[in-house]
Amino acid sequence: MTRQEAIKRWEFIVSRVFWAEEAISKEWDERLHAAPSMTREEQQQFAQEYFTAIATEIVSRTSDEELAAME
Repeated sequence: MTRQEAIKRWEFIVSRVFWAEEAISKEWDERLHAAPSMTREEQQQFAQEYFTAIATEIVSRTSDEELAAME
């Protein structure tokens, strides 16, 4: 993969992450604002749950063809 191809791939990934965050923001907004008052352990668990929610949103709106192209 060339550097330019890597940049294009990352542009695709980043755009999907931002789009997914926007799609789930209302559901997660209150919890995100509460995160700074959590313990370090709670923050780590919360972050994992948030990452999973973003990934789930991305995959739910990505076609099988697009998923195959990511390999």
